Amino acid sequence: MKFRILNILYFSFILFQLGCRYPIAKQDELESDSLFLEITGSPATDCNAEGIKLSKAIQLDQAEVVWDKCIQTNPNEVAVHLNRLRFYFLLDEYELFKQKVSKEAPSRSSVTYTSVLKELEVRLRNEERVILLDALSRVKGWELYSYEELANYYLQTGNFAYAEGYFNQILEVVPFHENALYGMAEIQVQKSNWYSLLDYAKSLEVAAKKNKEFHFYYLKANFELGRYEEALKWAESAPSSEKSQISFLEVWRDTLLVLKDYPRWDHLLPYYRKAVENGYAVPESAFFPTLSKEGKDVRKASRSGRS
Repeated sequence: MKFRILNILYFSFILFQLGCRYPIAKQDELESDSLFLEITGSPATDCNAEGIKLSKAIQLDQAEVVWDKCIQTNPNEVAVHLNRLRFYFLLDEYELFKQKVSKEAPSRSSVTYTSVLKELEVRLRNEERVILLDALSRVKGWELYSYEELANYYLQTGNFAYAEGYFNQILEVVPFHENALYGMAEIQVQKSNWYSLLDYAKSLEVAAKKNKEFHFYYLKANFELGRYEEALKWAESAPSSEKSQISFLEVWRDTLLVLKDYPRWDHLLPYYRKAVENGYAVPESAFFPTLSKEGKDVRKASRSGRS
C-alpha cells in the first residue's frame, strides 16, 4: 500500500511539473504551425513571443492567459489578435474565442478589427475570418456588416443554405437592402426557383440605387417560365453593361432562337464583341448557331424544345 501511495505521489509530481503539457487532438498542428506571426520593435514583442512559445509547447492555460493579457496591454496590435485567433482556431475552441470578442465589444469603427479582417482575407485564412465575423455579428454595430460578409462568403463557396440564412437576417432588418436582394436573386438562379426570382427582381427594380443590372433576373425567370415575349422586352431594355455579360447574352440569344425561325443577331453582336474584348473565347459562329450550317440543328433542337 505504501509503495502504491508513493507511486501516485510521484506521478502527481511529474504531472504538476509538466503543467498543462498533456496530449490534445490538435497537438501536432499547434507544435508545427507556421502561421503564428512574430513581432519586432513593439511593446507587444515579448508577450507575443511568450504566447507563441507556450502555444507550441502545449502549455494551454498559460498561453491563454498570456494572449489575453497581451491584447489587454496592446489592444491595437493586429498581429496579437491574429495569433490569439490562430490559437483558438487550432484548438477548435471557436465558442470560447467568440465569447472573448463579444466581451471586448470592439467599436464598429475599430481600425484594429478592420485591419485584422483585411489581413485574414489577404492571407487566405478564410475559415478564421468566418469565425471572427461570426463573433463580431454578436457585437452591436457589426451585425449587418458581418451578416453580409458571411453571406457573400457562403454564396461564393456554393453553400446556398447558409448564404440564404444570412441574407434573410439582413432583409429582416432592412427589407430593401440592395446587396442582400442581389444575393438572394443569385441563389434563386442557382436553385431554379423562377417565381421567387421574379419576386426578387421586382424588389430590386424598386431598391436598386447603385447597381441597375437587375434586368437579367427578369429575363432569366421569364425565359424559364416560357414567357418569351416578356423576356425579350427585358433583354432589350437592359443597360449596355448588363448586355455585355455572357450569361445575359446567352439567355437573350436563346430567347430569340425560340421566338424566330431565322433570328437576326445585329443587336447582340456589338455586346458579344465587347465580351470578346474582355476575354470571352467562344467563336462567333459557335455562339450564334444560325451563322453556320452546322448550327442549324442546334437552332431546330432549341426551338422544338421551347415551342
